[in-house]
Amino acid sequence: MPNSISDPREAIRTRAIAEGFDVVRFTRAETPAKSGERLQTFLGQGRHGTMDWMARNAERRADPQTLWPDARSIIVLGVNYGPDHDPLDALALRDTGAISVYAEGADNHDVIKTKLKRLAGWIAQEFSTDVKVFIDTAPVLEKPLAQAGGV
Repeated sequence: MPNSISDPREAIRTRAIAEGFDVVRFTRAETPAKSGERLQTFLGQGRHGTMDWMARNAERRADPQTLWPDARSIIVLGVNYGPDHDPLDALALRDTGAISVYAEGADNHDVIKTKLKRLAGWIAQEFSTDVKVFIDTAPVLEKPLAQAGGV
């Protein structure tokens, strides 16, 4: 059954925001300019330290088409999982410890992946298409892709 939505991007944006995402952008599923070259330079200089997984998947990381050849578009999403208070206030409390905001509460990977899966399920059904969900645990250059999407 063909989809009757006149503006798919706006429909996806509306649904993503309803799922709790704060940023919704779109980009092509292609290597952002010079990002693969920059990754190779970064790795060649040993700047990845002990993160050996970066070097192991460099060719897959550099090009979304290597990861999924049929991909045409990438939806770049962002969500603010920060607290509703200034976390730096904890630094003034000398008799207690402070931990990073991302380590407080539920694992952000689990929270975000749940939202992603709900959104992906809706997109797959609404547009009769395949959708893959990636969070920063997959070998993609998420920062250059986010930049290509305008984030």
